[in-house]
Parts: sequence; structure tokens; C-alpha cells
Amino acid sequence: MKKITLLMVGVLVSSLTFAGALDERPAAKSGMAVVKSNQSYKVIYKSEEAADVKVEIFDAKNNVVFAETIKKSSGFARPYNFDGLADGEYTIRLDNGSNWITESFVHKTGHAEKLAQLIQLPNGKYLLTVAGVGDDELSVSISDDSGATIHSNKQIVSGNFAQVYDLTSLHGHFSMEVADKSGASKTFFK
Repeated sequence: MKKITLLMVGVLVSSLTFAGALDERPAAKSGMAVVKSNQSYKVIYKSEEAADVKVEIFDAKNNVVFAETIKKSSGFARPYNFDGLADGEYTIRLDNGSNWITESFVHKTGHAEKLAQLIQLPNGKYLLTVAGVGDDELSVSISDDSGATIHSNKQIVSGNFAQVYDLTSLHGHFSMEVADKSGASKTFFK
């Protein structure tokens, strides 16, 4: 009887060890960008692995205003029409089965607002993307956790903007503010 009990314990421990190893699989790396054009927003998605991707759009009250599932995709660019939706804050959330990606923005009828996203890359680098239409002047200001400005620049851009910032010398938290010539801005805290 002891041998059978010992054998059962061994099988149970082996099963739990094997099952635990499956759960430790790292999530596939993926990213999303949202670009505005008139009354529609284009969602651009890319992932290391193909999977079913659930797309949900929420209003400011956390009500789902649209949902769909895109089958077995490792990347897509898909427009979503906001014509007829009220002005306000919206969130687009993607679920690829291994992680959630969200992007929030303010939708304003007839107003081409800048959408910015800051993505952390390996080795202390960050990718800043700003959606745009036509010529504009962008200013980027980075401050450390004490509030001291460590980087500031302005540049003329035409259309979309993307730049990688190497912030390996920073230790601790920082903030990055992006503003256009109309005064619309977005601040990231990391």
C-alpha cells in the first residue's frame, strides 16, 4: 500500500510540475498604435504569434460600443468609424490571448487631435509615436523624477512622427510631455 501511495504522490508531483511549466510560457510580444483620420481611427496591430484577437471599444462610462474578434492574426491595420458617436474619452482594448493592450484617447467631432503613444523597448529605450495629418510643430520634453528637464526639443513634422529615445542613463521615474503647435498635449509618466 505504501508503494502505491508513494507512486501516486510521484505522479501527482510530476503532473503539477509539468502543468506549472506550461503556465510559465512568456506572453507573445505585441504592440498597437491608433491613428486618427477625420471621423475614423485606424488600429495598427502587430504580434510575434498569430492568434485570435478580440477588439473592444469602450466609452468613458466603460460601456462597450463595439466588439469583434479577428481570427488567427499576427498583424492588421483596421479602421473604426466613430461617425455618430458622442465626443468624449474612448478606449480601444485588444486581447490576443496572452496579454491585453489598451489605448485611450479623446474623440472630438471635426477636430484632428494628436494621438501619442510611448512604448518601452528593451535596454532602457522608448519609442514615441505621434499620429498627425499635414505639417505641424512638435515639442518633446523629458523630466526626471525630481522635475529637472533632461531633454527638450521642437521640430517641424509632416504627418506621422516616430522617434526612439535612449533613457538608459535615467534611474527612477520620468515624465515625457508631447505638445503640438495648437497646444494639444499628452504626458506620459513612467
